[in-house]
Amino acid sequence: DFMLEGYLFPDTYEVYVDASVDTILIKMLNRFNEIYTDEYAARAEELGMSMDEVVTLASLIEHEAQVATDFAKVSAVFHNRLAADMPLQSCASLSYVLSVNKFTFTESELATDSPYNTYMYKGLPLGPICNPGKLAIEAALWPNESFLEEEYLFFCNGNPALSRELLFSNTYEEQQENVKNYQQ
Repeated sequence: DFMLEGYLFPDTYEVYVDASVDTILIKMLNRFNEIYTDEYAARAEELGMSMDEVVTLASLIEHEAQVATDFAKVSAVFHNRLAADMPLQSCASLSYVLSVNKFTFTESELATDSPYNTYMYKGLPLGPICNPGKLAIEAALWPNESFLEEEYLFFCNGNPALSRELLFSNTYEEQQENVKNYQQ
């Protein structure tokens, strides 16, 4: 069973009014194949990642980052966490399981037993949680180098009234401070 989640490339398509679902799906899958070039496949191999792993990671990045400059930084945090054998702790993957859209979860929500719960299980979730765009796919393949080197492990939302940029930190103490300042 091939899951289409992640591979239906988000783009603008021209289709006839009476186009079948299959026709539309094939257009979207073909567009994904145009975007996911041999260069991307070679880079994935260099990173030791399958295409599915790249798309799954990109789907998390797509949901977590809200401004273009944050995509590669979020990717670096996730790559660092994977390398350190830490759970990804992605709000996006837990939101996907619970069919909600929020940033803080109750203890019982955090304990939801699902292969998409990246608070409970290490590594990438079972599969993509959305259909990522080109920016997210490229970020998954080319994480921010300085964030990798400086071992950034955390990010959280700041004040959404001021900026949609995320706040990044490389220590748990810094992260707790950021969360405390902006949780409300």
